[in-house]
Amino acid sequence: MSTHKLFNIIGLVSIVSVIIYFVAYAHEYSKDEIISGLIFYFVATAIYFLFVYLYHKSNLGQKIVLYGLSTISLILIFFLLR
Repeated sequence: MSTHKLFNIIGLVSIVSVIIYFVAYAHEYSKDEIISGLIFYFVATAIYFLFVYLYHKSNLGQKIVLYGLSTISLILIFFLLR
């Protein structure tokens, strides 16, 4: 199995598991928390699939993924230290 397929399977399994989690524990969260959690997760998953696609497309894609992950890391560090 190629790493591209493996990463896609990991992404799909994580989507299914998050949906099952929110369905199973819906009584513990408000409607707004569930909606914001799902929106955040689906945006993060879309970025994940985009990075997996770009990384396996070409060398330029690998550089884009590297710079994208670096930018996300710096933004997170900035918010954590602020």
